[in-house]
Formats: sequence, structure tokens, C-alpha cells
Amino acid sequence: MFSGNYSHLIDPKGRVSVPSIFRELVQATGSAAVFLAPHPVTPPRFLEAYPVPAWLELEEKLLSLGRFDQTALKLQNFFVGQSYRCDIDNQGRVLIPTKLREWANLTKDVVFAGATDRFRIYEADAWSQAVGDAEAAFKTSPELLSRLNL
Repeated sequence: MFSGNYSHLIDPKGRVSVPSIFRELVQATGSAAVFLAPHPVTPPRFLEAYPVPAWLELEEKLLSLGRFDQTALKLQNFFVGQSYRCDIDNQGRVLIPTKLREWANLTKDVVFAGATDRFRIYEADAWSQAVGDAEAAFKTSPELLSRLNL
């Protein structure tokens, strides 16, 4: 289970060190790769990183929606069509493709944030905005939490 948040720096080539706890969880799946994809429900913009088994599960769900379902088609175009399989190298880094770095405005300071079966990569200010937005939403509408039935 991916949890917590960790600040890291992207180098000029687009490589960033994956937090060691996240690397261990990815490697425990039997692969040293993740699928990076732009998240379609933003702002702020961020990337989602799926270990291979979680990505395959997502693909199965999308396939079950049917080839001609308009929502599934749009999600496949945006999410799957812009995703990349990225290996974590021997130094624990992942190279984030230029298109994804530009889309999510990842230039230097980034935050890795756990999201249960995957993790997210935010530009540092976008992470602050996301946390602030969530806190404000729960303060103004606490019933949002009760709907989750936790």
C-alpha cells in the first residue's frame, strides 16, 4: 500500500529518484517498472504511477466497458494513450518522459504521494494546492467523508 508523501528533485534529463519505500513496493510485484499516466481529473495536474499488476487490472476494467462506450474511449485516448511504461533504474530513478513532465509542469521540485495501489507525482506547488483543496472541501462539506462509509 502506497502512503505518505516525499519531496524529490528532477534532474535536467528528467530523472527523479523514486522514494525507497515506493521502489520496494513496486519491486515486490516482480517488476521494476511503472506506468506513468496523466490524471484526467485536474487541476492541479499530476501523474499517476501504477505498478505493472495495478496497470493490468485497470486495463481489464477499461476493456470490460466495451469498445464503443464513449466515456471509455475518451479515457483510453487521454489516460492510456498518453501513458508510458518506465523502468526504475539501478540507482532507483525513473525517467519521466518529456511530454508528461511538460503536461504536469514537473521542472525541479516534485512530491511523490501515496494513493493506495499506486502513487502520484505532483509539482511541489500543485501538491500544496491539492492538499489545501481537499482540506477546504472537507471543512465546508464534512458529509463528503460520511459518504465514503469509512
